[in-house]
Amino acid sequence: MQNNKLLTEAEEIKFFLDTLIDSKIISVDIEFMRRNTFFPEPCVIQISDGHNHGCIDLTLEVNYKEIFKSIFDNNKIIVLHSCRQDLEILYMILGYIPEKIFDTQFAASFLGYKYQIGYAEVMKEIFQIEIDKTEKMTNWKKRPLTEEQIKYALNDVIYLNDLHKNLEEKLVKSKKKIYFREEFKNYLNDIEWEPKTNMAWKRIKSINGLEKIAYNVAKTISAWRERKAIDLNLPRNWILSEKEIIEVSKNFSINNKIILPKNNRILDIEKDSSEILSDIENISTNKENIDEIPRMKIKNNSEYKKVADDLYEYYKMIALKNNISYQIVSPKKMILSYLKNNDKNSRLINGWRKDLIDVNKITEMTKDFFHANH
Repeated sequence: MQNNKLLTEAEEIKFFLDTLIDSKIISVDIEFMRRNTFFPEPCVIQISDGHNHGCIDLTLEVNYKEIFKSIFDNNKIIVLHSCRQDLEILYMILGYIPEKIFDTQFAASFLGYKYQIGYAEVMKEIFQIEIDKTEKMTNWKKRPLTEEQIKYALNDVIYLNDLHKNLEEKLVKSKKKIYFREEFKNYLNDIEWEPKTNMAWKRIKSINGLEKIAYNVAKTISAWRERKAIDLNLPRNWILSEKEIIEVSKNFSINNKIILPKNNRILDIEKDSSEILSDIENISTNKENIDEIPRMKIKNNSEYKKVADDLYEYYKMIALKNNISYQIVSPKKMILSYLKNNDKNSRLINGWRKDLIDVNKITEMTKDFFHANH
């Protein structure tokens, strides 16, 4: 059964979902908008068990957590492609992440396909099926949706069960399923499903280049911006851009004043300046909250770069040998963190990667560097 209409009535939604209750595997995709908000705005959810496909309106004034209870609260495998943003919305709706997630894009990375391969590309490569992407820029909030838009949305799930089966069989045959499951679990565990305002400074790429006072001010402003963006449900950069945060922080370290951009139509310059100043004063009166700037204590940066490059090339060779995307096997951040911290528990040398690498070779490659720097 394929519903080429948007399901908007409680009875028809329930009738469709009842057809999926006994299905062990369902495929899910979500259309949303995020052009002028902090949080994504859910618009449509497409669900399929491989035989029954439907589009459900997510803009209704209904209890979606209750509606989807029978679908996401049981033991089903939930198949998605590039799951990050869809799971963010499911978390908003349900309050939790379903346990059995299978991401076809992530799985493909363990099977020699291009890293972060798109759904249309992988469908063409495996099944020679052309996925129409002409409605990609649709305003999914607008009602009514056309039949073409609904067909486009359904195309993102009607083949996903077959793709899951194909990739699952290949993972088992290549003995990589355990690698995929471990790495995907780590991937999900690393995601912060709720915004943490005190960690917002990590988004400011150039913050470590600041002097101590400006650095701590920038951290404080970043947390303030995050709270403001959440309260107003507006994009962070509409409140203050990264460049503006850096400039305001530098100015404060020179003249002890908060000078916000006067052309910003969202800010109440006087009130918001006062709020930020109050936050800064609260930090400065508690010396325990004043952070030292994290500096990389590496005696020889050229040697650090050389060892990092050598490790990256070695892991890239391992990736190619095992037909796994090298971006999965050897993320640069993981290599740099391993070298910086001499981390014996790093995923780089433990878990599924340990099955593929020569640990003695890694030890040999890094022993002089670690001896010189630690």
